Amino acid sequence: MSQEIDLTACHGCDLLVEEGNIPPRSKATCPRCGSFLYEPKENTVNNTLALVITGLFLLWPAISMPIVEMTILGDTSFNSLLNASIKIYQAGYAWVAFVVFFTSILAPAAKLLVLLTVLLHIKFKRHTKLLPQLFRYYVKLDTWEMLDVYIIAMLVSVIKLFDIAAIHGGLGLYCFVGLLLTSILVTVKLDKKQIWESIEDLCKKNES
Repeated sequence: MSQEIDLTACHGCDLLVEEGNIPPRSKATCPRCGSFLYEPKENTVNNTLALVITGLFLLWPAISMPIVEMTILGDTSFNSLLNASIKIYQAGYAWVAFVVFFTSILAPAAKLLVLLTVLLHIKFKRHTKLLPQLFRYYVKLDTWEMLDVYIIAMLVSVIKLFDIAAIHGGLGLYCFVGLLLTSILVTVKLDKKQIWESIEDLCKKNES
């Protein structure tokens, strides 16, 4: 009976390299070109799970509470991400409103909830046939989240309006920045290779 060998392809020279057991805080490199291949991450399930729960706590205030308080000629307005999407829709730009709503609200929320479901199943060793598909959905949603784009857009807007308006950051801004940092840390701490291996183990145990 032949033994299965796990291989990974080098992004630099396309060499197929056999995956071995790499100790934490070590890196695997290609023996031919020296390109980085893989770096295992310690306690990826628990660390990522804690960050996902933090992100979910920050999500609602980040999208519903005022991000900026703007005063122009004595007129003060408060704007949140949710309110901005509604105003864009009311202005007649339905597709723009949908893109803003999807990339800044729906995609981050769905991404966190899907990843939470996957991590909880792995942590408590609960199998479901949908687990591989759920993690594939997470990977796809991760490419649609654009929180960093909105931070840059807000900074540009503030700089342009700084001379003609009094602008103050609201509580929603701090929650939004916290959500962005949490999302970045999730990407850093999540070891997709380990997650796929855990899902594969759960599937094998269910079949046996």
